[in-house]
Amino acid sequence: MTAGSVKRAAQTLAVLGVLAAPAAAEDGPKVSLGYAFLRYLESGGGNAPLGAYLSGWGPGHTTFEVDLAWHRDKIDHTSGDVVSTVTQNTFTFLGGPRIILGGRNDQPYAHLLGGARLDKFAGASNTSWGGAAGLGIDLGTGGGRGGTRFRLGADFEMFFKAGENVKALRLTAGLTF
Repeated sequence: MTAGSVKRAAQTLAVLGVLAAPAAAEDGPKVSLGYAFLRYLESGGGNAPLGAYLSGWGPGHTTFEVDLAWHRDKIDHTSGDVVSTVTQNTFTFLGGPRIILGGRNDQPYAHLLGGARLDKFAGASNTSWGGAAGLGIDLGTGGGRGGTRFRLGADFEMFFKAGENVKALRLTAGLTF
């Protein structure tokens, strides 16, 4: 990832934050978007350092959340005696209950999400089913429950693919509106 692409991503997040902050009602639906890092927990699993997430949920302390994520990784592919590097794009489509654990300004949360994972690489794709459980906090920037917040979160993901479990840790950082 080049310095230019990081700068463009940061500028895009800043513009979205400025545009979305006035529209964020105190008890209305919320949206969070930002950076996502994926660490595979199997031995030799590696990580996907380039990623993003977008999640949204309804008003209230207990609600339904939809979470979409994308990760990109370069993996080594062996065919006979030839080893080549292949780009893998991973998309997750998850939904489930989300609970705010307290706080008026800073809001810790927990969620339990289920859904699908789509891996695309070298002209092929694979879909697996599973889910994620996670904890995080939306850090207030002032102004009570409304307004823009900074999000920090961690999710344990497990998807079932061809008789094996694919386990990963996803770390997120972003903005909530």
